[in-house]
Amino acid sequence: MMHGTRRDTWVRGVRLSSYEVGRADGDLIVVVPGLCVSSYLWPACDALAGEGFRVELVEPPGWPRSEPPTPEPTELAGLTEWLAAWLELRRLTDVLLIGQSVGCQLAAHLAALTPQRVRAVLLQGPVFDPAYRTVPRGLGRWALDLPREHPALAAREVPEWLTVGPRRVARVLRQSQRDRLEDTVAMLDLSVRVVVGEHDPLSKLPWQHSLSRPAGPPLVMAGLPHSAPHAAPTRFARLVATSSRPCNAGHAPSAGATVGRPHTNAHGGSDMRPTW
Repeated sequence: MMHGTRRDTWVRGVRLSSYEVGRADGDLIVVVPGLCVSSYLWPACDALAGEGFRVELVEPPGWPRSEPPTPEPTELAGLTEWLAAWLELRRLTDVLLIGQSVGCQLAAHLAALTPQRVRAVLLQGPVFDPAYRTVPRGLGRWALDLPREHPALAAREVPEWLTVGPRRVARVLRQSQRDRLEDTVAMLDLSVRVVVGEHDPLSKLPWQHSLSRPAGPPLVMAGLPHSAPHAAPTRFARLVATSSRPCNAGHAPSAGATVGRPHTNAHGGSDMRPTW
């Protein structure tokens, strides 16, 4: 059972839908979901609200409950012009911006467009690692991840992909693979944290490391796949709470610290990374 409500906002002639949950006076989180899907992150939003946050998940133009963009942007970054206008219309400031998967790319572009409204960025399951920036390689890594995901993920995603249509999904996927997240992050003058599932096969440790600001290894959620917030929403919410609030700094997992155990990563070989 979901605890949030839906809000529609007209932005530059396009209706954008958002899922809102949490106390009005809570620290604000804006979530940008992955490839043309959104409801898979509603439970994570509810869990974040349970940690005291005010949470708004915004669906970019062309996502299941938002209208298609007019005109259609040629690059992924073009979608964030509507998201930036949405932030302005809603008068949202001091935002912790969380992106998941393709949403990481959109969140980074949004932070670059509206740095005055964003206090920090959290990238969960960032894509696409330079090693996988072709459709065959990207789909191959996705196929490796699929059996590791919770079975309910497909029940969430497939109907939404059918709603937006395969042409849009393919278009956004191609745009995502052309988009260089590391270049966007390099433009940001704010804190950027990276969180990955231990068994996420869609990116490698060196690239994950390069995305953090200040530089450092990612926080790793032990035993989880690419869509870690869906697989373990409560654990994800607790990680966000402990790593984002100054009052919890003494208990937060820190980049560079050995919080977890040595493990064999999704690409073979062992590494020591902070594990939550």
